[in-house]
Amino acid sequence: MFPNQITAKTLVIIMALGSLASCKEQPKANIDFLSLSEQEKRNPEYALAAMEVEEGLNLELFASEPMVTNPTNMAIDAKGRIWVCEAKNYRLFANPDNTYDDSGDRILILEDTNGDGKADTSKVFYQGEDINAALGIAVLGNKVIVSVSPKVFIFTDENGDDLPDSKEILFQGIEGVDHDHGVHAFVFGPDGRLYFNFGNNGKQLLDKNGEVVLDMHGQEIVGNGQHYREGMAFRMNMDGTNLEVLGHNFRNPYEIAIDSYGGLWQSDNDDDGNRGTRINYVMEYGNYGYRDLLSGASWRERRTGWHNDIPKRHWHLNDPGTVPNLLQTGSGSPCGILVYEDKMLPQKFQNQPIHAEPGHNVVRAYIIGESEAGYTAKIENLVKSKDDWFRPDDVTTAPDGSLFISDWYDGGVGGHKAEDIARGRIYRLSTGSDYKVADIDPKTEEGAVKGLLSGNMDLFYQSWQKLHSMGEAAQPFLTELREKGGIAKARALWLGLHIPTKSNDYIELALLDEDPKFRMQGIRMARFKGKESLEKYLSLLENDKSPQVRREAAIALRFIGTEAAAELWANLAVQHNTGDRWYLEALGIGADKFPELYFKAWRNKVGENWKSEAGKEIVWRIRAKESVPMLVSLIKDQTVLPTKLASYFRALDFKDHPNKDNYLMEMLGWNHPLKSQIQAYAIGQMDAKFVYSSPKHIKMVKEVLPKIEGTPEWIMAIKNLELKNQNEALFRVLANGSNTDIGKEAANLLLNNNGATLIDTFLHSQEPESSKIAVLERLNGISNPTAVALLKENIGSQDLGHALTRKMIETLGNTGAGQEELYQMLKEDRLAEDYKTTAVLKLMTSWNNEIRTNAPKFLSSQEDGALDISKLVELRGNASHGKEVYSTYCSSCHMAAGNGIEFGPELSDIGNKLSKQFLYSNIIYPSAGINFGFEGYSFRMNDGKTYTGYILSRTEDEITIKMMGGTQKTLELQDISEQESLEQSLMTEGLAHIMPEEDLVDLVAYLETLKVAREEQ
Repeated sequence: MFPNQITAKTLVIIMALGSLASCKEQPKANIDFLSLSEQEKRNPEYALAAMEVEEGLNLELFASEPMVTNPTNMAIDAKGRIWVCEAKNYRLFANPDNTYDDSGDRILILEDTNGDGKADTSKVFYQGEDINAALGIAVLGNKVIVSVSPKVFIFTDENGDDLPDSKEILFQGIEGVDHDHGVHAFVFGPDGRLYFNFGNNGKQLLDKNGEVVLDMHGQEIVGNGQHYREGMAFRMNMDGTNLEVLGHNFRNPYEIAIDSYGGLWQSDNDDDGNRGTRINYVMEYGNYGYRDLLSGASWRERRTGWHNDIPKRHWHLNDPGTVPNLLQTGSGSPCGILVYEDKMLPQKFQNQPIHAEPGHNVVRAYIIGESEAGYTAKIENLVKSKDDWFRPDDVTTAPDGSLFISDWYDGGVGGHKAEDIARGRIYRLSTGSDYKVADIDPKTEEGAVKGLLSGNMDLFYQSWQKLHSMGEAAQPFLTELREKGGIAKARALWLGLHIPTKSNDYIELALLDEDPKFRMQGIRMARFKGKESLEKYLSLLENDKSPQVRREAAIALRFIGTEAAAELWANLAVQHNTGDRWYLEALGIGADKFPELYFKAWRNKVGENWKSEAGKEIVWRIRAKESVPMLVSLIKDQTVLPTKLASYFRALDFKDHPNKDNYLMEMLGWNHPLKSQIQAYAIGQMDAKFVYSSPKHIKMVKEVLPKIEGTPEWIMAIKNLELKNQNEALFRVLANGSNTDIGKEAANLLLNNNGATLIDTFLHSQEPESSKIAVLERLNGISNPTAVALLKENIGSQDLGHALTRKMIETLGNTGAGQEELYQMLKEDRLAEDYKTTAVLKLMTSWNNEIRTNAPKFLSSQEDGALDISKLVELRGNASHGKEVYSTYCSSCHMAAGNGIEFGPELSDIGNKLSKQFLYSNIIYPSAGINFGFEGYSFRMNDGKTYTGYILSRTEDEITIKMMGGTQKTLELQDISEQESLEQSLMTEGLAHIMPEEDLVDLVAYLETLKVAREEQ
């Protein structure tokens, strides 16, 4: 037994707890839920009253508090027992009101012993601090795999007493400790391998000895951009060997789901508030675009040709080499997902992904359709709740085919904060109330044949292992299963692949099947077998009538790199249809390891026909050197559409060619209908060393600059080439430009070039006040000492009027250096009473503890005493007035319904995501629940300057941060002397204590109205 094994006495079945659960008042489904008080809504007996359930299905409350609390993930064993990871100790440092349990979190086994559909017994399988806030559990026979960053454990119960006899480390070193973006659950696939994923805070995999894990191709599993970025999806053998990265550059995929044919599906969460949540079909080895693939930059950082729509811009979908999304669902907090391959639920849900979406209080299915080489999806709800505390975070199939749903049950959806640690629920969705598990023994041949068809992972796993162990003796049973068709046939083919003497026969059976699903499976089976015969197998399908089959064939060529493989790839490429992005990206994935060889084979095959629309797309995507002059010729084409130009230039970023800069320089002199646009894109991409290597180059660039003034590329050129003497133009763009982001960048450059006098003259001119305020808006977050001095001097003079002075105080308070000056003005009583509230609101966001703590003391109206959230939630506010309160207190840092500044998380859908109680909690205690990606940092520079903000991106040489006011700043690592992580939120701490209670209630009422309809894109 290992050191923190808890005693057998603790692990006995808690019959008293079971009795409590069975005798308590049963859930009431015929109650008007919305008429209940906020406290009544929290009671388990009213849980079903809030539910809207798909017709023909029955929802029962299987278990609730106190039997289970804070469930994060589930597994169901072959006996039908529910294994639950609890997270009572979830991020307690951010939830100071919750009590730490030093016994650690638990893995529970819940059981319904009398078949009435309700748990009546509970036992503890394991408890310990080493599994605090585990996010994944898989039960596979006597093995239990628990995912809890920084480790993945394998517990083994050798004697079947529901106590672990050993605990081994499978992986460690995974970052994201006590964090939602770490490692998630493991899944057993029909091919006999394990699948899992981690979010963008996982960063790496180390083995049990602390060594960096190498994938089967010898590449380190580290998300530093050398091979892989951000979140990843993995596949490996049961013993951890032959690990593959199946996809990377996700943000936070909570789970991965695999269907019986080998298709992979998962969800992914956006940066909070940007309505970019998505569902992915995981095209193997693809890049999924959370960060810039080349630089690792945030999606917020400007790039050529980005999408105007932020949800699409978010995933770099304009970049060659980004796999398209199956579906974008708008806002949300996607969690557990599976492919339902059982029979109890209605037919429309069978063989479809089913997903827990706590952000919208719903469990839903994605009904998949085909679209050329890709897919479409339509949402169908199974369970939707009126209770905004219903937070379904996992779905699991039981041996009888019913669907179990775990409910975190909280005012929020994780994301660093728990409103409550005393509640949690498990539901069962079925066609009846009784829960009877069929008596199937997977250790027998007959039982294994039946169990292999189950949607329950453990029963399927045990059955798979039994048939696998039989070798050739299993063939009669596999033949019987193949004749059934569907998933029975698919699973039998996978098992046949594992019979060494028969594997080729089973591969050919699949490849020659009339159904394209089996032909795709056959390609995956052939890849499993190895590269030796792969070209022979793929030659059978290179002209397949199904673009989805050809998609899989293209991907399968990725690691071969022979002349024959290049010919196969070329044959697949000539069958590409214009606009089929799925097929195009499959071709790219297949060619990325050998782009020169594969592209040359295609070029030889198509000849001058490469200029077809489909051929142009292949030139755009494939990263062969030969494609660069071809892409240049497409740009030079006199009939090229303006919408294509940005896309072509963006593609050049991903291509390497010794003459690329010369090509760009030549473009400056072209006589072309789109000359100005071409010049702008070309000059924005030029390398500084190349430009300054020749006086002729410098002269050409300077001649073009005035013609592209105010464009993003103009800004990029001034930055990259460090051009001086552009102050007059920079001020024109600052004062008159239509693009706010470009105006801010121009302001920063102007101040760095000693152009503050132009701004000061303008502020004291006869120009309209609205124009001056617009200029001040663009100075937000700029911590240049000249800007700080300019603002301080004008605030002190008080000769610019009330509105301008107030705006200057807000602007000054958006930087660390400015806050220090503003605080000094408060201390020296150099601010009029009318301006003190504005100043204090800004200073309460300071990273400096003295400033943050003492600033409110300068308000005579400050009130002491704690706010009672339980009383506040029962009050009804005025949303119309709340909108005005929002403009006063919140809009300088948040966007909502198009109003405000994009610094903190966007609030346009906050009413969907957070309950009323959670809204109050986040306003009153903002540091308790800082959204991931918005953690604050202070950077002290070698020259003494200090910058405060959150990190947008990090490269080997620099960090880009976003500061108060929405301004971005790039800091060279060599110039940073100290970096400090801030414990408090960048949001105003104590805001609720300086506004009247009526304003607070009205503000929450307004925030509750901020709900964006789901977007299917």
